[in-house]
Amino acid sequence: MSKTPQRAQNTKMRKEMEQVLTARAGEGKPRVSLVVVGHVDAGKSTLMGRLLYEMGQVSDRTMHKYEKDAKAIGKASFSFAWVLDQHESERARGVTIDVAIKTFETPSRVVTMLDAPGHKDFIPNMISGAAQADVALLVVDARQGEFESGFSQGGQTREHAQLLHSLGVKQLVVVVNKLEACGWDQERFDQISAELQEYLSSDTLGFEPADLQFLPASGLTGCNLLVVNGEEDARGIEWWKGDR
Repeated sequence: MSKTPQRAQNTKMRKEMEQVLTARAGEGKPRVSLVVVGHVDAGKSTLMGRLLYEMGQVSDRTMHKYEKDAKAIGKASFSFAWVLDQHESERARGVTIDVAIKTFETPSRVVTMLDAPGHKDFIPNMISGAAQADVALLVVDARQGEFESGFSQGGQTREHAQLLHSLGVKQLVVVVNKLEACGWDQERFDQISAELQEYLSSDTLGFEPADLQFLPASGLTGCNLLVVNGEEDARGIEWWKGDR
């Protein structure tokens, strides 16, 4: 019997992940698979592209080329997203279509990152990524109206959270992205965090509160993405005191 497109996609993704992990097999660090999900235009690819750049995974020369090429087609703000969105169709449309797979290391782990599409038309691809994951980042857009759109009935914030739980992902970090566009407003962060905390830990989903973390960040500026000299690089977020 021939494979369905969805099964074929899952098989292809597992093979790619196995190749990545095999290449790292001798390093002795624990491995973790991380899927990045969220409503369309929440800034997932920009967030993770910026993280990879800040970690030295992307050269200045490559980044300069992305910036130049993105500006040439009127999408200057998408340059960091192009680190992960490699297909011409993704770059032209400004949305992630396929699951991008990258790997990076922390001092204690080898992380395989799966950047999943947020658009509702590509939910099967998102499921393919989430099915391989141990933990997840749920990225939400902090801007007024944008968070509400994603969290409304039919929004991908809710749907992706439901799919993560049904696929067995237990640990979840919620990244409140684009908070710089709200002037790093603590009240806005607290409001979004409280609404999501209530929903994610409700009987409907059942995430354990201890397995949820909330993080203010900006993929565009790179704020609060790294720990530098033992401290989070949280420039501009004077009220942020760490994990909560």
